[in-house]
Amino acid sequence: MNPKPPRVLVIPASNFARNRTIGGGERYALELARALALRTPTTHALFDTTGSVEQEGALTLQTFTVRHLNDAWLFPATSETWDAVAQYDILHLLCFPTRLSEALILKGRLRRQKIVLTDVGGGGRTFSGYLQKLYWRWDLHRMAHGLAHLSVHAGRFYDTWSQPSVTLFGGVNPALLGGQTGEPGGYALFVGRLLPHKGVLEAIQAVSPTTPFRVVGRPYDPEYFRKLQAAAAGKQVSFITDANDAELARQYAGANVVLQVSLPAEGGVPDKSELLGLVALEGMAGGKPVIVTRTTSLPELVEDGVTGYIVPPRDLAALGAKMDLLVRDPELSRRLGRQAREHVQRKFTWDRVADVALGFYQKLLTGR
Repeated sequence: MNPKPPRVLVIPASNFARNRTIGGGERYALELARALALRTPTTHALFDTTGSVEQEGALTLQTFTVRHLNDAWLFPATSETWDAVAQYDILHLLCFPTRLSEALILKGRLRRQKIVLTDVGGGGRTFSGYLQKLYWRWDLHRMAHGLAHLSVHAGRFYDTWSQPSVTLFGGVNPALLGGQTGEPGGYALFVGRLLPHKGVLEAIQAVSPTTPFRVVGRPYDPEYFRKLQAAAAGKQVSFITDANDAELARQYAGANVVLQVSLPAEGGVPDKSELLGLVALEGMAGGKPVIVTRTTSLPELVEDGVTGYIVPPRDLAALGAKMDLLVRDPELSRRLGRQAREHVQRKFTWDRVADVALGFYQKLLTGR
């Protein structure tokens, strides 16, 4: 007898409906929910002072009501919202540690719901965050039933946690690339926020004056952006700081190689900068080889010399040589790009992520 399909509630990292920050964690939650909805009843949750329910194919998009939008002390959900959330078998939270995650863990435990946590970075101050400074086991999040990690690297931050765990990895937004690949257009491409840990300055320093290099991303630090522009002087570097999805897809399609060359954190601090390298996955899905640095989750995604290249962080000579090689040899770019696309289609799809997640939920529900 097949088990009853579980009802799943997916809660993204930015969970108030208005003034949301939309980043990789929010996109991940939505794509996961879309894929799950094809297999089991799934709702993607947001919160606001006015509730609503919409249907997007099989997926339910629901905004649950809150009394106000200030969660500095307690999450302000209404009693009707808590009753509605109680109808789900699985609460999958991509939003911890927060006041909401603490409340859902406590209420879910009382209601015999299964709580699954995925760390997409971020979080905020919580009561148990203060308590765990006194004793590490007093973190309420250790009461969750399971951990679903974005990568093997992401899971390493939870080696001391006793819950069952699984590695989901991730997929690529099909709307971004439209399933299309493009011919190499003779340039290397960087995509990402223009911040120091993304390694864009080092990439500009590494590229040779004869190799075209396009940098797509929004500058968040004016002083750092001026450093990038100064480093680009005398080189064929162009900046695109206002690209929408259509423009981004066009830039992907014409690239010979896509870079995700983030830098490791310094000073021994936990490095959660790239829990899952979505730019690398997007580039490979578009039939492009990628160059990544040997840091965080990035080496997990790339087969060195097969789907792209892995270079040491801050090794400008190695990075520049691989950029030049793939821009000047379009046939090599095509061959590695074909292999990269096959690699993503085999290992990094939302269908696969949803299958792994659903299997994990069912094991938690049956106690296996």
